[in-house]
Amino acid sequence: MTLLGKDLYRLRNEQSERRFSLSTAVRVGIHACKAIEELHSCGFISRDIKPSNYAVGLSQNQQQKTIFLFDFGLARRFVDYAGRHLPSRGEVGWRGTNRYGSLRAHLKQDLSRRDDLESWLYMLVEITQGALPWRFVREREEAEKAKIHARSKGRVEFLLKCPQQYDEILKTIDALSFEALPNYDQIYALLDKVCEQNQVMMNDRYDWEEETEISNGMLPSIGGIADTVLQKVDVSIRHKIDAHNKRNEKPVVRSKEALNVFKSFDN
Repeated sequence: MTLLGKDLYRLRNEQSERRFSLSTAVRVGIHACKAIEELHSCGFISRDIKPSNYAVGLSQNQQQKTIFLFDFGLARRFVDYAGRHLPSRGEVGWRGTNRYGSLRAHLKQDLSRRDDLESWLYMLVEITQGALPWRFVREREEAEKAKIHARSKGRVEFLLKCPQQYDEILKTIDALSFEALPNYDQIYALLDKVCEQNQVMMNDRYDWEEETEISNGMLPSIGGIADTVLQKVDVSIRHKIDAHNKRNEKPVVRSKEALNVFKSFDN
């Protein structure tokens, strides 16, 4: 099985106040979003974006600054084999994780690329300020109400310790239709602005690097289809991340060849 370092959920919980510095949070956000973009470019959506489904690479592989997206157990193809976006199936049941699930997931609607980005934004807010307003909410209906509230009277609380660009990103994501191609570059531009305003360099050390080198541990088995993907991916595929012109390294998901394992999983 592929060796990876700690996942983002664990790394965040190890920090004081259970959050990353702004420098680390915004850079993790950029790389995590690029991994989603690459997954989307393969014709799949995750439907379960959350911190525990991202992990850092290992220093002995020179991937300690690479953010890996893994565990595709809920992933689904959103285009047909001619590359056309599949139509919405309407109500299909719950998919995702309560804390990070999109509003449409709460409505049990068919999900698309916009929903992966909505979940990503919730994750970004959490790693930036340490918590989401609905962190203690267990019932899905109550979590849905909290997310709706976060877009109106609760917006200030929701983004209290976040750069104002996060609000712009939320507006951008909320404006997307089911089949819309997200403007990833617009999101990156807003996050680049955060970096510029706060003197954040993409090759700065991450918070966890200041404490110790990335451990040489193996992630526990994540089962099912995700295990299959991780086993099938050749290590050489991930070396493509080494030459990212603009941001030093490119976050990766698995290759298109490996993602073909999802072809029979269209639920």
